Amino acid sequence: MYCDGDLLMKIQKGFTLVELLVALTLGLMITATALLLFLTGQKSYSMQQGTADLQDNANFGLNFITQGVRLANLNNRKAFVNDELVSGGLVLSQNNFNSSVAEVPAQLLSASDGDNAGVNNQWRGLSNVALTTSADVLLASDQLVIQYVAQTSGRDCEGNDYTSGQIVIERYFLRTDANAETREGNALALVCDAGQYNSTNNNLTSVEVGFGGAGQILMKRVDYFRVLLGVENTTGNKRYIGISEYSALPATPPKPRIVSVSLGILARSTQAVGEDTVINPDQTFNVLDRTVRVHADGNPTGYVRQVITQEIALRNGLGARDQ
Repeated sequence: MYCDGDLLMKIQKGFTLVELLVALTLGLMITATALLLFLTGQKSYSMQQGTADLQDNANFGLNFITQGVRLANLNNRKAFVNDELVSGGLVLSQNNFNSSVAEVPAQLLSASDGDNAGVNNQWRGLSNVALTTSADVLLASDQLVIQYVAQTSGRDCEGNDYTSGQIVIERYFLRTDANAETREGNALALVCDAGQYNSTNNNLTSVEVGFGGAGQILMKRVDYFRVLLGVENTTGNKRYIGISEYSALPATPPKPRIVSVSLGILARSTQAVGEDTVINPDQTFNVLDRTVRVHADGNPTGYVRQVITQEIALRNGLGARDQ
């Protein structure tokens, strides 16, 4: 006969070694799947956040420039915008200033690849890209300078006050962001430098007007800035041309009128989002008339990059062709 204790001992059962291994394997598979889903979600979120930040940054910067360019040539009695028009909306040469303005360095006027670079806060053509046909040479970014006669009092892009009747001048270019982190490599920002001068008895290069400084940042992390001028000849034919190419045109017959400005920016996200083919720095980008790739100069990888373009009509320069 068996006692109750012996019976209980005989009917007790546990996991076999095989069952334990199967359970552990299934548990690890479930954990790995959950971890993979989590990491994929995190990567997707980082990508979306980086793209959203880039677009927000770009929209603010381009919208700000667009507002400025739309004021170009405001209150000018003539509408034929070129590099000869006094107080002309686009500042392409010294001729666009009145005779009271002292000589302004060429590096503080509109410029593009092919022009002589300046120093310090002047236009230096900074960029992080090269042409695909010349991968070892950096391609210079452009500089756009506009001006207009203020209709009322207000503030320029740097927050400086101006009064009605003053001529406001603003230039847009790339410079190094001094507040960038070391891991970001050659971090460039699109900035606006502004100043004012009166129609008589002023020296534009004086400290008082504030022109020629480091400028206020409009958009962070811009690898390349390109500007094209939309021109129209006397027969009504239109085309796009770079700033230095326009300046090189013969003065006679008169250079074609400028009716619009095209802006192209290659920007990247402010935060790294990881490695992926869509953010491969070796890919090429079409920025208006240029096909470029990010230059291999120590710039960080793992950032989303995107081309943003904007076409702006010179609405203060669309008068009769003989004006």
